[in-house]
Amino acid sequence: MQDVFAIGDCSGFLESTGKPVLPALAQVAERQGKYLASLLNGIGKAGGGHANCAKDAEFGGPFVYKHLGSMATVGRYKALVDLRQSKEAKGLSLAGFVSWFIWRSAYLTRVISWRNRFYVAINWLTTLVFGRDISRI
Repeated sequence: MQDVFAIGDCSGFLESTGKPVLPALAQVAERQGKYLASLLNGIGKAGGGHANCAKDAEFGGPFVYKHLGSMATVGRYKALVDLRQSKEAKGLSLAGFVSWFIWRSAYLTRVISWRNRFYVAINWLTTLVFGRDISRI
């Protein structure tokens, strides 16, 4: 539909397209947001910003999602890491302390500023040394 965009969970309910519904994950929504931002920037550079101004704009290809894997922490220095494209595909799938370390490392790469990375790492170190119970401090 002209001038209508959908991202995130609401974009997956197009059964008439015949495409598989995308998983409701932050990974999907983040990439859809970047894709939509590039489209809207293209419309803006082409002199857009008004209703029906995008009908002559070249958008490029449709959004394509490629699963990069899943990670989850399960507590007590354990986590799950699954870096396969699908359940049937070959790839890395781990559980335990090594997975927890990989998850923590990946999390730190997603924190935006070096200052915040430092604060997060100090918070983790404090929790490791003193535990989570703040009544003992």
